[in-house]
Amino acid sequence: MQSHDVAFLILKETSSYFHLLEEDPAALTLTHYLNEFGIEDIAVFPENESDKYITDIEPAFDRFLEAHSAKVYCISCWTSSYALAIDFARKIREKKPDSMIIAGGPHYYSLDEISLTLESGCVDLVFKGGAEPFFDFARALLVDKSLHATRDENGRLAFEGKLPANGLYMLKDGLLHGKGTGKFSYPVVPMIGAADDYVEIRTMLNDTCTNACDYCVIEHSRTDGRYIPALQQTISDAVDAIGKESGTEIILSLSDSSPFSLPNRGATVKFLEHLKKSTNFDGMNVFVDSSDLDADFRGIVDRFNISTFFIGRDRVVEDAFVGRRLRGRLRDSETLDKERQALNDFLSFLDSRKTRRKQEVFIGYILSPYETEAGSEKLFDEIIDFSTRPADQNRLRVQSNLFLLNPYPGTKVAKRGAGHFLPMRHFYHPYPNAWTGENTVGVYLEMVRLIMAKMFSNNENVTFYKPMLQLAHDLQFKRDFDFTLLGDISDKKLGSFASMLVDSILSMNLGREESLDDYFSHLLKLYYLGCMMAIVMYRPEYMDRKGLYEKIVQEDGAASLLKKDFATLKRFAEEQHESGKSYYSRFMR
Repeated sequence: MQSHDVAFLILKETSSYFHLLEEDPAALTLTHYLNEFGIEDIAVFPENESDKYITDIEPAFDRFLEAHSAKVYCISCWTSSYALAIDFARKIREKKPDSMIIAGGPHYYSLDEISLTLESGCVDLVFKGGAEPFFDFARALLVDKSLHATRDENGRLAFEGKLPANGLYMLKDGLLHGKGTGKFSYPVVPMIGAADDYVEIRTMLNDTCTNACDYCVIEHSRTDGRYIPALQQTISDAVDAIGKESGTEIILSLSDSSPFSLPNRGATVKFLEHLKKSTNFDGMNVFVDSSDLDADFRGIVDRFNISTFFIGRDRVVEDAFVGRRLRGRLRDSETLDKERQALNDFLSFLDSRKTRRKQEVFIGYILSPYETEAGSEKLFDEIIDFSTRPADQNRLRVQSNLFLLNPYPGTKVAKRGAGHFLPMRHFYHPYPNAWTGENTVGVYLEMVRLIMAKMFSNNENVTFYKPMLQLAHDLQFKRDFDFTLLGDISDKKLGSFASMLVDSILSMNLGREESLDDYFSHLLKLYYLGCMMAIVMYRPEYMDRKGLYEKIVQEDGAASLLKKDFATLKRFAEEQHESGKSYYSRFMR
């Protein structure tokens, strides 16, 4: 067995059927600076590509624990992978009882969630916010040896030496101790990835957003004057190294949540202008709020040759439950309608640009568990409108994606929706919860969760996507499906495939089942159909492959995780049976 100072578990991004984990610039940055500060003996999990798949990661982690031990295990997770992180922490505690277990990352913005994690007994310390306190702690414990940790007979940690003043949380005598949020004054290490015809550099300037939407947890990232110059130099050095080694195009991906909102725009432009003096990019990928798409931003697009845009549209109707806000104020219907027009004008601007690079726009929407029929119609009309607007598809590709409202711990939505959703333990992606309130739009959400989220609506296959969107709407609001929509699908083979999907889904009579087991059986079938659809949309030649559905059913190990969540939902339904205030109560009578 190999013994290490630190084992770093990167448990950030989860998905179903295809891939489980995606590497992250923040995690790469943490391991980089641990090395810089003298902690060189670091093991990282997942160790290789094959360990990242959803059906392989738990046995892969078991093998990792057999092969490695560490003084300190560090777990970085998001809310979507929090349950997985706790499962892994529990395994570490069982097999390596003397090791220290530390958790951190974007999940831990809520003190309630920090308390819950520490009270689980699986985690010793939680770091909130920027990583500077964590670096100070790790150096004192493992390099300077000025900090010593001991455990009492009950397994509780005690420290001798100076602990960070802010950002570190622990339990003492059953009570939460700690205060504040950590800073981060070091440049993010750029994550470099190679595609077929370009190299992407992912980095982060200053991840902050002033909107304060009710479902979001973004806090201002606290940096100091050393950060920006060092980040510029780090990126320039990476570009120089790539240019000498490959000579391919270089794309800068700015991962900040809202770098061009009006409060942040000036600092972002100043940073990019300074960077441009010494560094040449062939294109940029950025996140943009719908409210940012003004004439000034169009000038920025031309100035820095931005070619890919991730736009948070989120809601198309005013929604106090979801709480989509603009600089703290709820976006009303008039504001949202103006943003739709701004989006349309922006797409026209992109289509008219004289640029050799292909441009892509990804528009994200959030579905409320209390979606209305009128809101659903308006949402689907907008998605189809943006995907079918006149454009040169060789120069501009428009894609839309649907997300279910996800109650992040500590947010207003989580408090507002308490008792109306159930966190899932196993089937993390696309959504780590199931809405269970008696008035939630269950069939609609399951259709989106298990089928539609597996593909983007884009202007290359919108004629296929349109009837699938309409089907979800009609099922939920008890409307007759218009089969003539299937005749509008431009590709005949794809049309036949869509007919098969529609027939399969309608034959289930979703939501009208007489037992909960039948309902879950139908949801499992939806999942298999979604997997098949995702494959066919990316590999059209598989449409001719007979038995594709049966092959997925036989070989898809991820379904076992979904079945575990069904078991959780069934227990919940049985517990709530007497009250009758759950979506699942209708199956229990």
